[in-house]
Amino acid sequence: MLIAGAGFSGLALAAQLLEHGEHVVLIGRAEHFARGTAYGDAWREHLLNVPADRMGLRAGAPAAFADWLGLRDDARRQFRPRLEFGDYLAQELDALRARHGDRLRCIPANITAITRTANPGWQVALDSGETVASDRLVLALGAAATPDTQSNSAIIRQPWARGALSTIAADSSVLILGTGLTMIDMVLALQVQGHRGPITALSRRGRLPLLHPQPPLPPTPPPTALLGALERGDVRTALRQFRVAVDGGSSPASLADGLRPLIPQLWRGWPLSARRRFLRHLRPWWDSVRHRVAREVFSTLKRLQGDGRLRIRAGHLIDHAAGHAHIRWRGERDIAKIPADFVIDATGWDGERSRYAAHPALAALIADGIVRIDPLGLGLDCDSDGRIPGVDGLHLIGFLRRGECWESTAVPELRAQAAALAERLAAY
Repeated sequence: MLIAGAGFSGLALAAQLLEHGEHVVLIGRAEHFARGTAYGDAWREHLLNVPADRMGLRAGAPAAFADWLGLRDDARRQFRPRLEFGDYLAQELDALRARHGDRLRCIPANITAITRTANPGWQVALDSGETVASDRLVLALGAAATPDTQSNSAIIRQPWARGALSTIAADSSVLILGTGLTMIDMVLALQVQGHRGPITALSRRGRLPLLHPQPPLPPTPPPTALLGALERGDVRTALRQFRVAVDGGSSPASLADGLRPLIPQLWRGWPLSARRRFLRHLRPWWDSVRHRVAREVFSTLKRLQGDGRLRIRAGHLIDHAAGHAHIRWRGERDIAKIPADFVIDATGWDGERSRYAAHPALAALIADGIVRIDPLGLGLDCDSDGRIPGVDGLHLIGFLRRGECWESTAVPELRAQAAALAERLAAY
């Protein structure tokens, strides 16, 4: 079994497959092997967005990370540094090697191409010159960086690339596109490197992620009217019913947690038009209540806002040139001009089909028509089991499945995918 991608998804799948007695070849970038970009390129100030007792690698042991840290009582619900989680994943890989070394091969290398062959089925070319082949291949690529075709050095399109922020001087003015979790990561990273210039974060609605409630609250089952609106794909009514529930005393975080396990099935039942409406009208709200932040991080943001060093605004970037950005603020007709020595793109891959086609691991597969980018540009077309339709031996896990189930980026969902996919693959 070949697994292309050695971040959390790839490692979680490898662990499950090894328990089923499979032989596994795990391929990933050397600098991020087992940790992935999210838990490898991080600062101590970057905290997890999920409590420690829900961050275990395996579906059967969700609290394993908290156990590994030796946390007890309330400390098990802390939001720990992401670097610690990366250390935990590296230790899990070491344990897999020790237990299953004869059935696990780890190849730290960059994938340069993936091609389909008559026999055995799939060939993965590596920058080391080696080619690895198998009849079964799982793409666990995550939101990996792709070649940056942007010629303007003041626009940082790959903020997680090593050294991406190093050219930003301490007093530079910065515009960040997006007001979600990646924006927060970039603000924290700038503070660590001593940045003291003004930062403006811009998105369509200007919404920040909500604060995680402390102590944690149990999930709230969605009211009948809210669930019915979602089942019909009536996103405007759903948002109205959500607000009615909150006005009635329900916690937004608890409501979101109650909806979270239902979203994949709801998403699958929606026509493309309803999915488009969700992304247009509900996504800013959903991202805010679903992808929340720890209290310590939230306090830092509020302090920076209070000091006037960070502004959160709603609007649309028109263009950027000569150290300035032209923006139309939400609700205003005139175009404003603000200082912006650098622009950091923290909006992700959504809808950017060219980024998939430029990915070295996907380029040939897309060009040959073996895989297709889903209609919304969220990932690749696949079925509810992660299989590529009409293609034997090719599966997806994680980020690339967002177009099929939407909720496909957080640890709880990814480890469940890994367990289910491993069981299916082992049964072949």
